[in-house]
Amino acid sequence: MNEATQRTQVVTLRVPVALKSRLDIQAKAQGVSLNNLANYMLTTQLSELETLVKIEQRLTTKSLPSLKKRVSAILSRVPDKEDVPEWDRL
Repeated sequence: MNEATQRTQVVTLRVPVALKSRLDIQAKAQGVSLNNLANYMLTTQLSELETLVKIEQRLTTKSLPSLKKRVSAILSRVPDKEDVPEWDRL
């Protein structure tokens, strides 16, 4: 289902006046409506939170020593390069 055919629901949010002003400025600068900007920002932030929750859930089933062992195994496959600046070496 594409975005144009999705059902919508009106939600009233109370936000501080300063935040509303900042949102208005950004919506205008982006050339979009306040509604589109708010939907975009809510969607991206919610997706980020959901991703973090999934990562945290997966990490709770792992032990720290096993994770360190896996990271070390991955890093051991990275070839050494002598031309890497000192500040960029592990």
